[in-house]
Formats: sequence, structure tokens, C-alpha cells
Amino acid sequence: MVINELKTKELLFHRPCPRRCHMGSPIDVIERVTHCKLLVVIVQDTFSVDMHVNYILSICKKKLTSLKLVVRTM
Repeated sequence: MVINELKTKELLFHRPCPRRCHMGSPIDVIERVTHCKLLVVIVQDTFSVDMHVNYILSICKKKLTSLKLVVRTM
């Protein structure tokens, strides 16, 4: 299997503690990330849902604002 190094990301899951273990990447070209979006769900390395909840709330806020503008013009 050929890996596209430009699209591949590495996400290490760990407990949310202050002391983090930094392991070297097996392939230096691959970027290490702290979160990624998989099937519309934001997955974080600490298994926290904060980023996903904030993302969903921001989408709801935009749609509600648009709905308010439509209702005002009626």
C-alpha cells in the first residue's frame, strides 16, 4: 500500500494529564495532529468533545441568525 504523505496525519490518543509522553513519529514526513475530523465528528487526542460541541453550536448559531433575518422580512 502506498501512503500519500501529504494527506496522512498521525493522532496519538492519551489521557488528559499535564505530563505528556512525546514519542517520535515512525515516518518523519507525517504530520502529528491533536484533533481531526472523521465523518463530521471532531476527534481529539484526549477523547474530549469540547471542540465538536463548539463546532456544532457555531453551526446552530449561524442557522438561527439566518432564520431570524428571514422571519423579520416577512
